[in-house]
Amino acid sequence: MNSNLNIIKVLAHGNTPSIILSSTAFALILFFYIFTVGSYFHVSVSHLVNRVNYHEPFSAYIVNEFVDHLIIAYGTVAWLGFSLRKKARIVSAAIYGIITSIAALVGSQAIFDAVTLSSIPIVASFLIFNRLISRKILQTSYLSLTYLAIFGTAIGCAGLIISSEPLFSVTDKSIQIRDYTYELLLLISNLSPILVLFLVICSPFKLFIKKFSTIQNKNFTEPINNGSIRTQTKILYLLIFMVLSVIIALIPHLATINQDNQQVGSDSVAYTVMINTLTNSHGPQDFIQKAFSISTSRDRVLSSLFLYAIVKITPASVSYTVDHLPIILGPGLVLAVFFLTRELTANDTTSLLASFLTTVSFHTLIGIYSGIYANWFALIIGFFSLVFLLRFLKAANKLNLIVYSILLIFLVFTHVYTWTILALFSGIFLVIMYKMNSYRKKSIVTLLIVVLSSVAIDFARSTLTGFSEGIEGNIGLVHVAGTEQVTSLWSNLTDTTQNYAGGLFGNFIIFALGIYWLFRSNSRKLSSIFILIFLAIAILPLLFGNGIIQSRMLYDIPFQIPAAIGLTYLKRHPNGLLLILPICIWLLDISVRAVSSFYFVAPT
Repeated sequence: MNSNLNIIKVLAHGNTPSIILSSTAFALILFFYIFTVGSYFHVSVSHLVNRVNYHEPFSAYIVNEFVDHLIIAYGTVAWLGFSLRKKARIVSAAIYGIITSIAALVGSQAIFDAVTLSSIPIVASFLIFNRLISRKILQTSYLSLTYLAIFGTAIGCAGLIISSEPLFSVTDKSIQIRDYTYELLLLISNLSPILVLFLVICSPFKLFIKKFSTIQNKNFTEPINNGSIRTQTKILYLLIFMVLSVIIALIPHLATINQDNQQVGSDSVAYTVMINTLTNSHGPQDFIQKAFSISTSRDRVLSSLFLYAIVKITPASVSYTVDHLPIILGPGLVLAVFFLTRELTANDTTSLLASFLTTVSFHTLIGIYSGIYANWFALIIGFFSLVFLLRFLKAANKLNLIVYSILLIFLVFTHVYTWTILALFSGIFLVIMYKMNSYRKKSIVTLLIVVLSSVAIDFARSTLTGFSEGIEGNIGLVHVAGTEQVTSLWSNLTDTTQNYAGGLFGNFIIFALGIYWLFRSNSRKLSSIFILIFLAIAILPLLFGNGIIQSRMLYDIPFQIPAAIGLTYLKRHPNGLLLILPICIWLLDISVRAVSSFYFVAPT
């Protein structure tokens, strides 16, 4: 009986029949409208099939053009009739309905298209107008979001089942269900460049919206008891997410997927050659000399040694071991993001959500696809170093300082470009903390000295080895950057999000959640300041850099943390868990679909 009452409460929530019907109509017309707009304007979408991106115009009506138009138009009539009050209901529904009927009966395609395409703008106009005036003309409730969430969960589950078909050797024709989730994701991913640019450009405005002098509260962390979860439960969820990251890493290697047993990571071959070269060294001196001189090793010596050690303790072949490194790196990044988010927010729920998002983020997917194991390994070390940086700011003890210093020095020799970005971020973050008088100035100065020491170590390494990597190497990238790139900003960013690494940067859900966080966040909180600085330092690479520079910058930004905070805000919404569920299912569907296409099939 209680379960039946709960279902009724979710589906109706004490609303009148007119609100229930208007909410149903809104969910229905929005679903059909997205497909109609994409098909009508022939929006270009990018499919990742067999490791190759194919661009083609979107053409996927739900039923067909005429039927979809009828459903949208008369669904809008229903919404106007059930949502508006008094005379406005009759007049608006009648006018729109009459125009729709005339267009359908006469066969005027132009009028029919205009009526259909104007449906959602009309609905949006009424909603905005109703919000601005004091005397309301609409009956509104959160029920529309609830129905959208239920509908999204249903098609998300269907999409996940379809995406999982190849894992179990099921032929494409065995389950006759259209994958609406994948089609929607392809279409809406075109918004990713806009979302990224908005996030990055708006971050400094959000950061400096309040003068430093007005900030008096030194406690920047969120309440510790906010979102607290039992230790056993946290460990269980973390293990689940770590195992999930292993499963995602293994999918491209399954026999049902990768029938020819090909290497998945683009850079796996280069790492295999590098390890074989180190293996053929003549003594320790030759080994060290090669580690610091080989082009694929000299800017990531510790990563090379890490890979070399893994290969030596593994009985499998070098190529097999290297290509399966994501089963180690995936769980490592999940843990690093959890502890970093926990240190920033003091919120267990947010930290676990960030961990889940990491398993399905482009950091993991691009790491598998491109085989950028050194960069991935460096992110783990770098995020853990930031954990101890924050801990030292809060509690200035020697252990936190020593661990931070060691990790930062390790980062210099793990992946020098990742170190450059994280060192730059750390320096700016500490300077702003110093200006805001947020923590003990002595602690901040000490950390700044550590960051500058890592810079000195990088210069010393470049001088001794004779290779200009690190800061010098990044300065050398200036020749491919410049004001001329500003005119190509949109094409560069579109190429980065839709073509680079299989278009895996185009995860609009993560970016959309980040924008939701941007509007809801409090710029005084430590987590907000931290993330906003991370986003702000991406402005110059995005404006003046080419696709390579943009992709390097975007890969090192922990977008999953603001997205997780956005999900936490969403969780506080009525029926918040119901809203989060389809988001998580869709993200998982994206990942399974993507990794199932990481193998290459030669044309016959």
